[in-house]
Amino acid sequence: MTEPPDDNLDHYALGFYAPSKGLSRDACPYAVGTEAHAQWTAGYDAAMKEEEET
Repeated sequence: MTEPPDDNLDHYALGFYAPSKGLSRDACPYAVGTEAHAQWTAGYDAAMKEEEET
């Protein structure tokens, strides 16, 4: 799959706030292997780590 067009979204931030919206890590809307997917999951993982630390 090709990379999606640059849509000026902050994929990391979208992933970071996903847990607070009730979304699971598997709900990532981007195709595996794309940069957007990597940023979204990195944001999601950071949010979960922050949640565990508090």
